[in-house]
Amino acid sequence: MMGGLPGFLALDWNGTVVPWFGEPPFAGALEFVRGLQAAGVHVCVVSHAEPSQIEADVNRVGFKADEICGTGNKGGEFDRLQQHWGNGLAIGDTAMDLRAAVRAGMPFLQARLEGQPMMEMAHGCINDWAEAPLILRSMAGIFTSA
Repeated sequence: MMGGLPGFLALDWNGTVVPWFGEPPFAGALEFVRGLQAAGVHVCVVSHAEPSQIEADVNRVGFKADEICGTGNKGGEFDRLQQHWGNGLAIGDTAMDLRAAVRAGMPFLQARLEGQPMMEMAHGCINDWAEAPLILRSMAGIFTSA
């Protein structure tokens, strides 16, 4: 794995990769996440929806997640992922996603793909998935120092 990357990515689905189940992915989302996988980052789609619903939509867009987790407790899942994969990064679009990442002591990248206001405690934000590689490079020290 390349240095400066998280051991895992906890990825919200609705509002982050797709606007909603059944809709096309945001431009560049799948390419960015596949690039992380190719570099050795474990990608877990973590959503509040039912696992079967998440899995169906992930498969629909042709993405092969390393893991899918439907949960009402994202913070607990983030803790579990950190115990197994080390330093992680959470990407999501809601305050619930941010709170779960903060609770787990993880950096959070906010997806503002539909014009959401910036959340103060986010480590960064993307307004377009094309920005994600640059933002992740700027965060590299977080993953190598922890």
